[in-house]
Amino acid sequence: MKMIGALLVIAGGGLAGWVYSTLLKKRLTLLEALIQAFQWLETEIGYASVPLGEAFTTISGRAQEKVKPIFGAFTAGLNSRAGLTADEAWQLSLEQNREALPLIAEDWAILADFGRTLGTTDREHQVTAIRRTYERLKHQAAGAEEEYKKNERLYRYLGIAGGALVVLIFY
Repeated sequence: MKMIGALLVIAGGGLAGWVYSTLLKKRLTLLEALIQAFQWLETEIGYASVPLGEAFTTISGRAQEKVKPIFGAFTAGLNSRAGLTADEAWQLSLEQNREALPLIAEDWAILADFGRTLGTTDREHQVTAIRRTYERLKHQAAGAEEEYKKNERLYRYLGIAGGALVVLIFY
């Protein structure tokens, strides 16, 4: 009976390490999806000269499933009768999606900074803000990829080792 309990504790530790390493990978893929969405947004606003609301509607339809909620909630907030500014709608969208997305505080800060420029400048400056945002996100993605490559196995092994340590302490 003790042996089964010990194996379950070790397996639980291994699972915890695996879950944490998976969160690192999810953050990386989410950042890549955001970068792609912002590049499309730059094309819509900069080259196709589509108005802000229409551009976000298009992006919310084309973006990967992971990031659709952010752009969809922004579009809904912008089109609501609540009279929200573009920045308020963007910040509300971020708040609504904060718990569901595995981003760190720096990632959220980049997205929040982008919202402060929404709808307050001309098309050229809007494109510059979009470009600056996805360049900052690229930097974050590079760091996330490095962290993932460096720590993926570490977290998995630490989970197993942590489970084994608990077994040794209580056995």
